[in-house]
Amino acid sequence: MMLILSISTLAIADDKGKHDGKGDNSGNQTGADDQNETNENEAIDPMDSETGKEIRFMNNSLGAEIRILQLEKAIIKNILVGNMTIEVLKGLDFNTTTLEVILDELKIVLEDVKAANASANDSVQVFVELKNQSKNLTRQFRETIKELLTDEKIREIKQNISEIVKESIQDLTHLIKIRIRQFNRNQIYRLYGIIGETNSTFINGYINESINLSQVKLQICKMINQMAKEQKFDVFSEIKEDNIRRNIHSRDNFEHHGGNK
Repeated sequence: MMLILSISTLAIADDKGKHDGKGDNSGNQTGADDQNETNENEAIDPMDSETGKEIRFMNNSLGAEIRILQLEKAIIKNILVGNMTIEVLKGLDFNTTTLEVILDELKIVLEDVKAANASANDSVQVFVELKNQSKNLTRQFRETIKELLTDEKIREIKQNISEIVKESIQDLTHLIKIRIRQFNRNQIYRLYGIIGETNSTFINGYINESINLSQVKLQICKMINQMAKEQKFDVFSEIKEDNIRRNIHSRDNFEHHGGNK
């Protein structure tokens, strides 16, 4: 079990195209039934557990690009739902000035996210700051509309535009999926390098989507379990050390650029 957990921390979960599960929990939805797994009622502590998990994979430009793209996708979804909500409120003769101001600010954050450089040394810090801004604005928007609309009405709005939202982010969803597979492919090669043996069939199968990430992890675990006890311990120790080095690198990068203020 410990081996499986160690291997799991080396790869990003496959993007499923919803709110992206663990792979794309970088921003809350504007509606009532958020799919985000973080606490949607609070602003993000720069190093809360969820954010810590996300930046763990930002120790290289590809991992940083994935997180930034996921944040962009989450914000776009929020803006689309927010625009529709405002239109409904206008039809009901509500004053939407406050909501429009919040949404305009969220659009500015979106432009900053799009402009973020995944290869920059401060990419982790930029990601966390923009995620924080996004969640704060989303919380403000949600608290405001809850004073005007019922949760049922908010869910109805989201359901009515779910297909529009899906189509609007389709290309971005596909790009994220490709990048995640590239990232995980690199991580799988690293694992095989630690083990000292490569299974091209499983790597190609994962890239071609005929094999999922869980199957690859299971196959790697079986390979390790067939090793001698001493060799198995060496592999486990190297995987553990690799995880620690990666976490330290990401956190040092974050703190070096002002994340500990």
